[in-house]
Amino acid sequence: MDEMGKTPNRTDRTANVQLVLDHLRQKGPSTQAEIARATNLARATVNNIVQALRDQGTLEYNWKNKREALVSLSSARGSIVSILVHSGQAEATLFDFQVQERITLDVAALRNPDDRIGSPEEVLHVAKGAIAIGAARNAPVSGICIAMEGPIERRSGMIARWAWQRYPDWTNLPVFQHFDRHLRVPLVVDNDANLAALAEWMWGVGQGHNDFVHLTCSQGIGGGIIIDGKIYHGGTGLAGEMGHMVIEEDGELCFCGSRGCLTGFASERAILTALGSMDHRKDSLDEVVESAKAGDAACQRVLYEAGVHLGRALATVVRVLGPSMVSLGGTLGEAGRFVFDGLHSSPEIINLRAIGTAAEFRASEVGKDAAMLGGVAAILAQINLGLERVDPWMKSPAPAASEKISPEPDSD
Repeated sequence: MDEMGKTPNRTDRTANVQLVLDHLRQKGPSTQAEIARATNLARATVNNIVQALRDQGTLEYNWKNKREALVSLSSARGSIVSILVHSGQAEATLFDFQVQERITLDVAALRNPDDRIGSPEEVLHVAKGAIAIGAARNAPVSGICIAMEGPIERRSGMIARWAWQRYPDWTNLPVFQHFDRHLRVPLVVDNDANLAALAEWMWGVGQGHNDFVHLTCSQGIGGGIIIDGKIYHGGTGLAGEMGHMVIEEDGELCFCGSRGCLTGFASERAILTALGSMDHRKDSLDEVVESAKAGDAACQRVLYEAGVHLGRALATVVRVLGPSMVSLGGTLGEAGRFVFDGLHSSPEIINLRAIGTAAEFRASEVGKDAAMLGGVAAILAQINLGLERVDPWMKSPAPAASEKISPEPDSD
């Protein structure tokens, strides 16, 4: 019986179960009384749900004392695979929770000889090989997440048309449906910046914030938005494409077709181009950040200017969404004060503080590996398992696994 004295129907029970799971995912271990208060469910309802989910192995108890226990999502088990498709290539990692080992998979050994690098065919063969490796390690794969650098439309499930030139092998391909048809494990396909935001929200500076924005700035710029503890994709699936916010109408032409996108001012290419115009050549954004920390004034100056441009864009995001926390990840997130000094000096950010709507801006704690770890977070959410923190082994890759194991045949 619920609070109104009526027996809930199946739809109500499903919704109530989801309320409990969402609370534990967002707030971590809680007593049943805390769950009841947070979800507005009757204690008896919470007790019934917790008992049923505990019997299923979804929840576990840790006793505080003889009368009260903390309820939490059951710990991750087996293994989870994250595959990151970016810069025309694929990277794959198997997280083995049985022995607490992170394995970098040898993509070259797992793909077929005729697969194009970074193609859907290569990614599929890598995914199948990963499943076989997990089985051979006695750590069955609980799920696979494919993180795409490109934007994915919600309705079609395809890479957005304006990004096709960067992903010629992926045009007209409903990405999730394609892989779901061939893989017999839980699957998540999402933009890498969304997954990075999820990881930062679960295990980084976003913890405890219901509304949170994370910006990844490395070769490109992408954003992820968390609202009420969940990735916000928007009606089109393209929410968070902050790299293509126009901040200068007469700016450089972007590959998306617009002029003056943030990407043209704060991406790796933009920063290297700015340094090149000063006859101060650097080969990568990592090198720029390292040089700035070593005292290179030119590198410090361009990072400061990149921060100013980031502030212009993020001020608009904060005005519209009102997040309490905004984090900066990727390579620029590691630049520290050289970027954040510029961000905080942006007139738009100063104006936010003046009108009392300023968010807190912090560097990522999860780091440049956030998209890979976000894949783990996304699968855990899908299969209703938990992980309170990122343990050191999850950030320390073991040597590449290149076992040539025959994958299972297609299911269709």
